[in-house]
Amino acid sequence: MKMPEGSEAERHYYQRVAEDCQQLLGPEIELRALELAGGPGVVLRLRYGLGPAEWTSEGHGETVIAAHADLRDELVLDRIRLGVRAMVKQRP
Repeated sequence: MKMPEGSEAERHYYQRVAEDCQQLLGPEIELRALELAGGPGVVLRLRYGLGPAEWTSEGHGETVIAAHADLRDELVLDRIRLGVRAMVKQRP
């Protein structure tokens, strides 16, 4: 999985974020990339997939920790959306 660049401590934190998100999404979800964007505030973007369906969730905050907390909230609904999308795409 693609991860943001950073110091060793930052890379370790990003790995923990990915592990946390994987637990929320479930073992059948394949994480593809965790991206960090700056600007006004911080954006953590997670790309993942389930079978033929792909999805991207974003968390926004003033810090990486706040963006991670927002991303967790987004993943709850986005996991349901991805499951429905995967079912529709698998229909003949």
